[in-house]
Amino acid sequence: MDKSHKKCLILWLKVQDWADYIINFVKENGLEDSVMTVEDIRSGIESRGTELAGIDRGVLIRALKLLEQKGKAAIFKGSSTDDEGVKFNI
Repeated sequence: MDKSHKKCLILWLKVQDWADYIINFVKENGLEDSVMTVEDIRSGIESRGTELAGIDRGVLIRALKLLEQKGKAAIFKGSSTDDEGVKFNI
């Protein structure tokens, strides 16, 4: 993860698998065409008891960026990193 190669990130699911999981989560919770903050996805009521509860923020952002590339989500930034949001286009 860093240039000195002292930190690494080990994923137990591929980023694509996380992206697929997010799409299923959105559909199952009726959140199509909705806007959520990144923190809502990680710790909101809907995510409790799911694999998304407490997901590493970096992994979540990577999966959301992949969905953005595919046109299924739009990431927008507020005034700070805590304000990042996602609009799903499913």
